Amino acid sequence: MMRFFHHQTRFLSCAALVIAAAVSLPPDVTHATGRTALDADTSASSSAVTPLPGDFLYRDGEYGNQSARKDYSIGARRSANNDLVLRFEVRPGERASFDGDNRDRSEITSSINFPKDEIVWNAYRVKIADGFSIPDGEHSWFIVGQWHGSKDDKRSPYIAAQVEGKDLVFLRRYIKDGKPASSEMYRMHDVPRGEWLNIVMEHKVSATDGLLNIWLNGRQVVQFDGPLGYWDHAEAGYWKFGIYRSRDDADAVVEYRDVVTTTDNLSKRASLIN
Repeated sequence: MMRFFHHQTRFLSCAALVIAAAVSLPPDVTHATGRTALDADTSASSSAVTPLPGDFLYRDGEYGNQSARKDYSIGARRSANNDLVLRFEVRPGERASFDGDNRDRSEITSSINFPKDEIVWNAYRVKIADGFSIPDGEHSWFIVGQWHGSKDDKRSPYIAAQVEGKDLVFLRRYIKDGKPASSEMYRMHDVPRGEWLNIVMEHKVSATDGLLNIWLNGRQVVQFDGPLGYWDHAEAGYWKFGIYRSRDDADAVVEYRDVVTTTDNLSKRASLIN
């Protein structure tokens, strides 16, 4: 699978984030700044998880590793059907270097920023492991997918998929009277654990004619036209996924596969159950 990046299409496939074989790591790529990133042009070889301890590359795309960078923080494995699965794990107190001590994080962030007033499609399959509880308090959060306005924007994501206790919740944020405002768009009660969920989103950032459509396991659960996102930026935003949560005492694991971000229509993918 390939990722296409030109005037009309940006395509990012999780199945294309191929990584180091278990027997050896591929050579690092050194940037002009002296920073190195793992070259990910070989495949995960088995069901055993191969660590991704740093940033990693696939062709022209780079994915920033925002985690504690332990051997288990972010890795890849093959499923029984030979699908590439990205695995994220976070333990109490583990976070990215820039995080405060009130949060835990094991995420990756895309290098692509999409323009405003352009329709962007995003699809991913996510599986939240069983065996740990997720709080649902007013000041707690457990985000498994988020769209941000810009790399230096400290505001909360303008689209977030987050788990609150036993529920999966989709949130929309926008600007109202010069300040961020939020709205709950859909809540799935008793989200299944240890099972794949197929999530597809279509969105456009705009103050007047934004849109947000969400499909969950083949069923459309959100159909919205109106203000969406932070339109006070030059660009609409970028995509992040993994585990981002308020500080907690439980180990947590979330897995992903078939992650796609593109300006191409993904309505066929939206009809799939899981």
